Amino acid sequence: HLTVIHGTLRPPGHVPGSVFLECIGQEVTYILPYAAAHDGSFALLLKELDLEMGNLGVASYGVSDTTLEEVRREGVAQPMSRPHLIDVEKAGGTVLSMVLWRKNGNLQMFVPSVFCQVVLPAVFVCLSLIFSLIVPPFLEYPSLELQPWMYGVPQNTFFSDDAPGHVEAARVVDSLVNRPGFGTRCMAQNPLPKLPCASNGSDWFTPSVPPSVSDIFANGNWTMACPSPSCQCSTPSRTTILPDCPLGAGGLPPPQRLQNTTDTLQNLTGRNMTDFLLKTYEKSGKIRYVRFMLVKMSQQTEPLFSPSLLPVLSIRSARVIQVWFYNQGWHAIVSFINVANNAILRANLPPGLDPTTYGISASNHPLNLTKEQLSYVAMATTSTDVVVSICVIFAMSFIPASFVLFLIQERVSKAKHLQFVSGVNPTVYWLANFAWDMCNYIVPCLIVILIFLAFQQKAYVSPANLPALVLLLILYGWSITPMMYPASFVFSVPSTAYVVLTSINLFIGINGSVATFVMELFDDKVGTTGYLAHAVLLIFPHFCLGRGLIDMARNQAMATLYLNFGEDRFQDPLSWTMVGKNLCAMALEGTVMFAVTLLIQYKFFFKPRQAMGPEDADVAAERNRVHQGGAHSDLLRICDLTKAYRRKKRPAVDRICVGVPAAECFGLLGVNGAGKTTTFKMLTGDIPMTGGEAFLNGYSIRTQMADVHQNMGYCPQFDAIDELLTGREHLELYARLRGVPEKDVAEWGIRKLGLAKYSNKSAGTYSGGNKRKLSTAMALIGCPPVVFLDEPTTGMDPKARRFLWNCILSVIKEGRSVVLTSHSMEECEALCTRMAIMVNGRFKCLGSIQHLKNRFGDGYTVMVRVGGNPPALGPVEDFVWNTFPGSVLKEKHHNTLQFQLPHGEGALASIFRQFTSHREQLEIEDYSVSQTTLDQVLANLRTQFTSHPHTQQSAQTKLTTNALPPMQCPHSTLFFINSC
Repeated sequence: HLTVIHGTLRPPGHVPGSVFLECIGQEVTYILPYAAAHDGSFALLLKELDLEMGNLGVASYGVSDTTLEEVRREGVAQPMSRPHLIDVEKAGGTVLSMVLWRKNGNLQMFVPSVFCQVVLPAVFVCLSLIFSLIVPPFLEYPSLELQPWMYGVPQNTFFSDDAPGHVEAARVVDSLVNRPGFGTRCMAQNPLPKLPCASNGSDWFTPSVPPSVSDIFANGNWTMACPSPSCQCSTPSRTTILPDCPLGAGGLPPPQRLQNTTDTLQNLTGRNMTDFLLKTYEKSGKIRYVRFMLVKMSQQTEPLFSPSLLPVLSIRSARVIQVWFYNQGWHAIVSFINVANNAILRANLPPGLDPTTYGISASNHPLNLTKEQLSYVAMATTSTDVVVSICVIFAMSFIPASFVLFLIQERVSKAKHLQFVSGVNPTVYWLANFAWDMCNYIVPCLIVILIFLAFQQKAYVSPANLPALVLLLILYGWSITPMMYPASFVFSVPSTAYVVLTSINLFIGINGSVATFVMELFDDKVGTTGYLAHAVLLIFPHFCLGRGLIDMARNQAMATLYLNFGEDRFQDPLSWTMVGKNLCAMALEGTVMFAVTLLIQYKFFFKPRQAMGPEDADVAAERNRVHQGGAHSDLLRICDLTKAYRRKKRPAVDRICVGVPAAECFGLLGVNGAGKTTTFKMLTGDIPMTGGEAFLNGYSIRTQMADVHQNMGYCPQFDAIDELLTGREHLELYARLRGVPEKDVAEWGIRKLGLAKYSNKSAGTYSGGNKRKLSTAMALIGCPPVVFLDEPTTGMDPKARRFLWNCILSVIKEGRSVVLTSHSMEECEALCTRMAIMVNGRFKCLGSIQHLKNRFGDGYTVMVRVGGNPPALGPVEDFVWNTFPGSVLKEKHHNTLQFQLPHGEGALASIFRQFTSHREQLEIEDYSVSQTTLDQVLANLRTQFTSHPHTQQSAQTKLTTNALPPMQCPHSTLFFINSC
């Protein structure tokens, strides 16, 4: 390279046929004919350059052989037209509308998000309300009429008249036997329609028995004490649940008749009642609930009354009815006493009255609850609404979690950052996202409200409760959506974030609502703990929604129950003690969390830290130039830029300083992890800087990032494209964000970068090279003064790569600056006027390519091809070792030798002179001379500073490494000269 300080350098006159190639910045490159190496022209030129470097203003120079890539490029070269530049004018539309348009494009192509946001909430809310319909509500239960047929029909009933012949007793028996019969079932008005009656009962009859049973009683000596065969009970050797009774146990069947109520009535007058009941229990005891027994007071009932009461009651000689009942039927006693009361009533009616029109009904009325009991019942009935609340929380937890999927995808792919670089203000970006998310939230919110209206649950959709329900759902979206946004800065995998956030939403909402509800059930024991937990949990929108629904349901339940006492206990749902505090909390939470999101985006919570360490002399000189104001007019000025991560031993970027003037291409080289991409991220505002400052076109990266973004273009290391948008849509989007006519710019980018064939296909289907083309085109839109390119040609074919190089060179020639990183040393040599090599986050060397080769290279590589059959290689080896002390034979193949010659003053001229003068003597067919490649320089520095990261690199330090020989081609030699 030839670096000119003042004036214009003329083509080298010592070498006829030399051709000017290019001039970039302070470097001038010529192509010298290969024939000049044989006639001594090279030696003369190089010798004069060594003598006149100071007078010519030349800092350094170098030579390199033509590469195969250059040969191939010239073989397929086509005329390259300069891209047509479009006059920038403010395009229509707004940045906000473009961000919303991008979100709309994503939604249309991402069906799963629609399922999570619309289908799932509707399903869960429907299920919860269906469940609430299955559970019966608390009601005011009606009175229960007590009658014998509560225990099934037909029944076996019996009576016994222990004192026959009494007129009153006969009338009672007659009222039991004849119409209307038992109770009120067969009265004229037929008050029991579900239990029909026969017109009349049957006559009395005695069921027949087998002859064997008749013989038992005909031949036996039976008495009232022992009226029938005995039954066998449990013994030590045999256990039975019921007595084992033989035939005839209990005696012969008594007379019986079928009542008009379809029941069987047996006449047990004169029978041993105890013997009959015990020995016939297994056969008919379970359908025999009562016995009526007419006895005289003096016989059995007189002992039940106090002697002093008998004269007063005047019932000494009266007859009474005993009612025997089956105590497993809880209502049997009352039911059959009422039957007896009806019989007594009808037996004592005056003559001429129809007994079928008179009767007594017995009813069991539930006791009214006290106010305390009503409160408890209201809480208990609200438990069903707790399930509704849980299902609503479950349904509404999926929606906000789905909002961060696109945000994480945009951050990880750098599409979000590229939008900032293209001029999108962070506040506008988040406002657009919030507006879009709220619009998406309103759709499932309206569906949920319509579902509530369809089920007509009074606790939620009554005229007083519906506004509270609507506000709860809307403000839940207002508060929970920005609460999810900070998670987009933490997660890198969208699916992981979705699962984690949904789980957190469910855990907080369900457990918080249920826990506080249970505490209220035990309010007398929990005390202020429940109220404190309720107040603390108000900071979570999930709890505010769920608890608000529970409070609304409880309020409605309490109001409905207290109406039984004529009290109006209904509270306004929007009052502070009800849902009002939940609504206010959610309104505040949405505002606060959106502000927190903006503070995180603007790096408010990141504090700078200082980093110290030694540095190279050239790097120190550049630092002094920046600190002393020498780089004040540079388009990019970096001053002590530092990035340190927690729990890391050394900073990722350690106090780098550099200034990049206009029309310069500055390259950052280094192995993976050296800090190149981290530097780009800080300069483009993707991550906060820990220390230092940087200015781009006069704007501070710390405080004026919006203006910085307007003056830069950025192609990130990994393609920041949306796989769902087409290439044309990408270019139109960023052209509009830059304020240039999107249609023309998009068409230019598609045509020049060879994307016409794929312009209307989704970018996700592009190859790696086409994706890099698209990313680079987006960085060049709008003609920004500074363009950052992070490995722009990765995956490109040679033709496309050369085209992109020409585009970048045209940007430099227009007076703009380019900062790039690359792993291709050929790319750096083709584009960079100055470069720095980073190792462990620091600049280890800085300068022009030729300067770095001279300082850190291993001298010169000489390839010699010897003639003859067989070739005499020995004399050539002796000649090189004797003429150039310190030379090293690197490779030896048949007739080819590769030497590594040391670097020194005048060494290059001496090499050409000596080989030219001894060419015929040593039978050298041809030879080539190349300086150390950038690959070797980078390898040397990497080895040195990885092994000794804190060692100061001196100008004379050399590290020799094996390298592949340069490709030969007898066509031309590139001649580079550097000046001071």
